[in-house]
Amino acid sequence: MPASKAQQKAVTKYIKAKYDRFGLTMPKGNLDTIKAHAEACGESTNAFIGRAITETMELDSSPHEAAGGPQEAGVVSLPLEAIKTAQEAAEAAGETVPVFVSRAVETQAQRDVLASKEEGGERG
Repeated sequence: MPASKAQQKAVTKYIKAKYDRFGLTMPKGNLDTIKAHAEACGESTNAFIGRAITETMELDSSPHEAAGGPQEAGVVSLPLEAIKTAQEAAEAAGETVPVFVSRAVETQAQRDVLASKEEGGERG
């Protein structure tokens, strides 16, 4: 059954009260690419854009630099399955993907140093 005019009005009022909206302009074709990426990650386009903005703002903020994080963001290509695993693990840990991956790399580097010491030499 279609929503009544009163229901539509109530939903519109709720959205205006609870959400900020803005238009996004981009070159033709980019939206299709973004939609496909979001779908591949199991997210809506809106959720993906929101996450991308949030994670970029976190990377750009000084607290992660003060915590020993990278001073400049780099780009690393990972297989889609690795990205999905990192997303799931980061969510379970209550962290963003960049923070989780940074911590995981540091942890593994420390393990490698310990393993090298146990072997009595350098790994390579």
